[in-house]
Amino acid sequence: MKILLLRMMGLGDVASILLPAAKIMRQRYPDAELDVMTFNVGAELMGLMPEIDKVHMVTSEQWPSEMQEALPRFIDLAEYLAYEEYDQIINLDTWFMPCVLARCLKDMGLPVAGNYLQMSMQELFSSLLTFEIQQSYVQQPWQYIESTFPNMAQWFERWWDKPEYAEMAYPQFYLNQCCQFPETIDISLDNFDKTVTFPCGERQRVIALSTSGRIASKQYPYKDELKRLLEAEGYYVWSEFNGEVSMDVTLGRLAKTDLLITVATATQWLARLVDCPSYMITGPLPPSILGAEVSAEKHIDCQYCAQSECHLDTPFACMDIKPDLIVQQVKNFFNDKDKVQ
Repeated sequence: MKILLLRMMGLGDVASILLPAAKIMRQRYPDAELDVMTFNVGAELMGLMPEIDKVHMVTSEQWPSEMQEALPRFIDLAEYLAYEEYDQIINLDTWFMPCVLARCLKDMGLPVAGNYLQMSMQELFSSLLTFEIQQSYVQQPWQYIESTFPNMAQWFERWWDKPEYAEMAYPQFYLNQCCQFPETIDISLDNFDKTVTFPCGERQRVIALSTSGRIASKQYPYKDELKRLLEAEGYYVWSEFNGEVSMDVTLGRLAKTDLLITVATATQWLARLVDCPSYMITGPLPPSILGAEVSAEKHIDCQYCAQSECHLDTPFACMDIKPDLIVQQVKNFFNDKDKVQ
């Protein structure tokens, strides 16, 4: 039996959704050939999983930003995958182009499960020719997704406001509730560089900083001051998450790190893979969604709006956490940890 899992963007979702889903599939089908298709550096991460037989990487060249340019590339990808003769193809992605790929495979008669475009490829091309599809359509997955997952519609609701899901982080909600995968979600990885060392004292605490994301709601404004205050307290601080270091080394560094201070970005889930605790500067996202060990406290009424655009005069004031408050919480975290030990 040959199984293919699709999840392309972003890296945090590859770590927190594709990786545990692959573990679930391996448990279900121990003798199957289990392959994945993912995007850029996500392929490097999935390549570290012993449960995976083959990783298909989609490059930036294969996924241009313009849909008209991306469509023929994704049709090529569908034809490439068709030659693999998979018995089961499961799309875990919610982005538009991966759902187009899944629909293309479905229209070719292949066994597709999970999420796919609700219109056929013929209808898609007709809509493009008549300019019926607006840009807003491709940015709103609740409009374009059809799914075999029983509860996928719940993913597009404010599910975290419901009492029964209030303490559930989003990988658990997505896989257990939306996809109805009953298995335990295992976000861990043991295959990384274990020889990594830091140039610091043997008893010196190591802290990693990841304070910038792709969008405005993931930009912490006081990174330099925070680093200075942490070093003044005697911590060793590093912050090399620019993609220049291999994934296994990055994971190895996080495994030797005592605490990651991060915005809501992929780094948190990389840390989770190697059991490194996180302090989250959550901004507009409710801490429960992210499941971090420690979070900055809510300090404005509108903070947990979960929106990517802010309508305040001071955009994303929810990210304006003073560095000295973070340092104090970090010290409290380590003090509590020492008491337990």
